[in-house]
Amino acid sequence: MKKIREHRIIVVTPAGRKAYLEILKTYILKDESIDEWILWDNCRLESDRIYIKNLAKNHTKIKIITQKSTDGTNQAINQFYKTSSDKNVFYIKMDDDIVYLPEHFGQSLYNEALIDRYKYTYWSPLVVNNAICSWLLKYHSKLKIDASLMASAACNTGWKSPEFAECLHKTFITAHRENTINLFHVPNFDISLARFSINCIGFFGQEVAALGDSFCPLDADDEEYISAVLPSKTGRPGRIIGNIIVSHFSFFTQENYLIKTGVLNSYFNLINMRPIMPPIRIKKSFKQNIIYTLIRILKFARSKQSTYSIGLDK
Repeated sequence: MKKIREHRIIVVTPAGRKAYLEILKTYILKDESIDEWILWDNCRLESDRIYIKNLAKNHTKIKIITQKSTDGTNQAINQFYKTSSDKNVFYIKMDDDIVYLPEHFGQSLYNEALIDRYKYTYWSPLVVNNAICSWLLKYHSKLKIDASLMASAACNTGWKSPEFAECLHKTFITAHRENTINLFHVPNFDISLARFSINCIGFFGQEVAALGDSFCPLDADDEEYISAVLPSKTGRPGRIIGNIIVSHFSFFTQENYLIKTGVLNSYFNLINMRPIMPPIRIKKSFKQNIIYTLIRILKFARSKQSTYSIGLDK
């Protein structure tokens, strides 16, 4: 029997890329504290749209919401937030490439949100491969991180570097295998007046109902607005819960490189699934691809630090 709560817990995910959703669905479907999973149809490919329709057909826990103008871009996501306005729901918005969730994740994040329900605008777990969270890991966890990191969502290492992301993912996979994920724990921290990548955040539907379009205007950058502008207007910051750990696969700056490393295979292995590889994003032209590659080589050669190391301080 499910525990009676003040709110239902609903996960919403801008969808969707099949290879990543295959991992995420495993965690969502087995988490009994999550009452419903709503997929925001923002598919780039028709094959992905067919896939999410089949998910909803085969699992009563999954629903799909569509909007008229969606094209797979981040900007198209804004129109979906207004649908998350049920006052009796705690929503958890997570990217489709969240590749690890701890057991009872929904209940755990909800419990933390209830403690200071009216003090914060949103709540985030500690996200593996999130620039600001990586900075927190360097200075406040038991990891030994040899990398130049800034407390910025646009950090050249924490956001841009696929090599650093690979190192971080492999360290996390090792910690999971050795049952030492607690080494990633940090104290709770407030986030305000700074952009934060909202890979996985929880918020109350009552907040969206009260603010309407002001929760996330259609013409805004949703990450900048929800993580920085909205807290500045409401006087309530965001909150990172440092002992709840999830893993985010990649930013677009890292994806093509990471796909080739085998890291995604390791996340499939955690749930005993046969790996599915997402397609490599093709550059607009061969010329642009060559220029992009040369820039990466030059930056790598000029960098004072071309390799990274992360140790598990046991």
